[in-house]
Amino acid sequence: MQILAVDVGTTYLKAGRLGLDGQLLRVATRELPLIRDESGRAEHDPEVLRDRFVDAVREVVGEEPAAVRWLVLSAYQLSLLPVDGAGRPLMGLMTLLDTRPQETFPGLLARMDAEAIYRRTGCPPLFQYPLAKLEWLRVRWPELFREARWFLGAKDYLLLWLLGKPCTEPSLATATQMMDVRALRWDPEILGLVGLTEDRLPEVVPPETCLGRLRPEAAAALGLRPEVEVIAGVYDGGAVGIGLGATAPGIGAVNLGTTAMVRLIADYPVLDSPSRMRLQTYYLAGKRWFPGGAINNAGGVLRWLRDVLLGLGYPEQDALAEAGGRPTDLLFLPFLTGERYPGISHLASGVIFGLQAHHGRGHLVRAAMEGAAFALRLILEAMRENGLSPVRLRVGGGGARSALWMRILASILRMPLEVPECPEPALIGSAALARVALGAAPDLSAAVPEAPLRVYEPLADWVPLYERQFERFQALLMDLEAAFRRHRESAQVARG
Repeated sequence: MQILAVDVGTTYLKAGRLGLDGQLLRVATRELPLIRDESGRAEHDPEVLRDRFVDAVREVVGEEPAAVRWLVLSAYQLSLLPVDGAGRPLMGLMTLLDTRPQETFPGLLARMDAEAIYRRTGCPPLFQYPLAKLEWLRVRWPELFREARWFLGAKDYLLLWLLGKPCTEPSLATATQMMDVRALRWDPEILGLVGLTEDRLPEVVPPETCLGRLRPEAAAALGLRPEVEVIAGVYDGGAVGIGLGATAPGIGAVNLGTTAMVRLIADYPVLDSPSRMRLQTYYLAGKRWFPGGAINNAGGVLRWLRDVLLGLGYPEQDALAEAGGRPTDLLFLPFLTGERYPGISHLASGVIFGLQAHHGRGHLVRAAMEGAAFALRLILEAMRENGLSPVRLRVGGGGARSALWMRILASILRMPLEVPECPEPALIGSAALARVALGAAPDLSAAVPEAPLRVYEPLADWVPLYERQFERFQALLMDLEAAFRRHRESAQVARG
C-alpha cells in the first residue's frame, strides 16, 4: 500500500509515490507558469494548475494505480481564488507574489486595529494576506466579489475538485489573517471588515483528517481507483519542516525555494510585541504551531535573472557566482514582488546598489543569494529576541542544492546548516503526516525516515565581511524607506 503526496509550489508542482514506510519511490515534476503584468498581477491559471496536477499524478502512478491507497496535498499559502457554486473559477488564482492589493490596502489598514488583529491571528498587517486580497476584490471588482460562492486557496480548489466539497486546514487558514490562531475558528469580526460571512469560506478540518474518497470523475482523470482516500495535509513550508525533521526539539527549519522561511515548531503561538509584529505564527499539526517568518523573494530572484536578464540556467548561474571566490561588495535588495516580512517595508522593490563597471554576471547572481540570506537573518534575529533560538538549522528547497548558497547562508546566519540528503522533503513530510493519521507511525518525529546530513559550516574569513555587509544592508533599507513610498505613490498616479 502506497501514499501519493503532491506539493503545489509557486514555481513547481511535484508528485511523489511513497511506501508506507515513508520511502520515496518515484517523483514527477511540472513547472507552473506565472501570469504577470505591470499592474502587479501574479496569478496561476487554475485550469493549468489542475492539468499539471493531473499530468504529474498520472506520470508518478504509472502502471501501479492499485498500489496507491491515500492522497495527501501540500500547497503554498496566501493564495485566493473566487469560484461559483459549481466550483468554476471566476478569475485567475492570485498567488502570494501578487502586489495589486497594495492599491487598496491603506483603506483596509485605516479600518482595522492592526495590533488587536495581530494578537488574535498571529498575522501582522501585510497586503499579501487573503484578507487584503479580498478587500482589493471588493473594491476593484465588486460584481465578481458578490457573485463568488466561495473564496478558496490553491489547495482548497484542488480539494474541491477531488472531493466535491470545499474544505481547508488550519496551516492554510491561519495564514489568511481571518482565523483565531488559538481557537482555530474563523473570526466573524475580521470577516466583517471585508463584508464576508463564514459560509463563503471552506470548512476547516484538522490536517490529520481523512476527508473521504475521490469523486469518480477525479479518480478517472488521475488514473487512480475511486477507493483512494484524501488526507488534508498541511501547507508546503509546514510539509518541508516535517520532512526535514524539525519536529525534534531545537531544530529550526529553513525552506529556500521561490520564497523562503525560517521557523521553529512551538507548543503554543509565539507572537512578537504588538508594536513590532515581526513574527508570523501559523498552526502546523498535532497541537503545535510554527512561528517564525518568511520572505517573498529568494529563488524567485534567480528565476528572474534566468528568464529576464541573463538567460542562463541555474547550474550556469551557480558556476558564475562561485567563480568570484569571495563575498561581493554589491547590495542586492531582492524585493521584486514587495515583501511580507514586517521588518521590511511592504512598499519595497528590488534594488542593486553599488554597481560598478567591474561587476559581471556572477557578481549579480551571488549578490542575489546574499540579499535573500540577509533578509532571512533579520527573521532569525527577531525569533531569538522572542525566545525562539534553534540549536540547529535544517535546510530544504531548491536553493539547498547550491553548495555556494549554503556556505553563504551559513556564514551570514553564523551557524552551521544541515541539509538532509532526501530529495523532496515536502513530499516526505506530507507522507509522514499521512502515516501518523493512518496509525502507521506514533508521531511525526518517528514518521520521518532518517537521512544522512550534509553540514555546511560558516567560513571564518567570510563571517566578518558579511557582518559589515549586513550592517550596510540594514542601513540601506532604512535610507530607502521614504524613497520606496514616493515611488509607489508615483506609480499609482501614473496608472490612474
